[in-house]
Amino acid sequence: MSTATGRVAIIGAGIAGLAAGRRLRESGVDAVIFEKSRGPGGRCATRRQDGFIWDTGATSILPRGKRLERVMLEQLPTDDLVEITKPVFVHHNLRVSPGDSSRGGRRWAYQSGINRLAHLLAEGLEIRPKVSITEIGRSGSQYIINEEAFDRLVITVPTPQASLLLWSLAESRPIANVRYRPCLSVCLGFEAPLPDLPYFAVLDPTQQHPMVWLSAESVKCPLRKSSVVIQINREYSRRWFDRAEDEIIETAVQYVTHLWGEAYATPIATDTMRWKYAQPEALARFDLVNPPGSTLVLAGDALWGGHVEDAFESGCLAAEVLLS
Repeated sequence: MSTATGRVAIIGAGIAGLAAGRRLRESGVDAVIFEKSRGPGGRCATRRQDGFIWDTGATSILPRGKRLERVMLEQLPTDDLVEITKPVFVHHNLRVSPGDSSRGGRRWAYQSGINRLAHLLAEGLEIRPKVSITEIGRSGSQYIINEEAFDRLVITVPTPQASLLLWSLAESRPIANVRYRPCLSVCLGFEAPLPDLPYFAVLDPTQQHPMVWLSAESVKCPLRKSSVVIQINREYSRRWFDRAEDEIIETAVQYVTHLWGEAYATPIATDTMRWKYAQPEALARFDLVNPPGSTLVLAGDALWGGHVEDAFESGCLAAEVLLS
């Protein structure tokens, strides 16, 4: 489709990249999305094993009235969408109590896995999976990616990776202050049903205990088999990042048995996910990184906020910079 915007390349098929692709397509501009993984989604990731379903990155979506909410509820199919009716509780050294029920809003998940959102957003977009882009060239005003020329470029990968791509272009943007925290996600599946819980997740608001978040996957999505995802806080994720999987799982199981008893001491399915760039701890300002008229635009959660709806918002804004 030929337009004044020309050919657009998007690096990264996470939620920001998918949002940029959708927004461009709405305005009649086709884009090619390059993704190093097998499929779209980024940290909207789902693992499956023996009938168990675990959301290993974002475990739910709290759109807070942002653009993603309208897209999810009005534009995409909702047959797999589940509204989470139970709240988030807090824990202090594994002592659980109600959290602040006045915060938040309607929270959602997908029965078949949160990665379903990514696949729905990806429909109709040209995505080239399993393509790792490590450098970008120039030819006049065009960007050269794998010997293809593009007139505009959106980079949505985490900023440490984006910095390397900018370096290959001799470009500089004010993103040096952005830092990411790592996160270990531990997936456990049980033969016994989970207890009748008044919450779907527990959070350590102090970020001091290793278990910063527990998501009861079969509580938030009642058709899932009995399972949980435990996410480890920043400090311990850094310390344990290279530990053996069995050791990490054993530690997570101890937290579950402390909460709910010995019936959960022996999971029948386990998995782990090691997120090097789990969530930004410091943000760069989107408008400073991407001045009006840019033909190269950066997007992603580090430029707007560390949640799914923020990544989607930044991708839409990136497309609009190009369209303007």
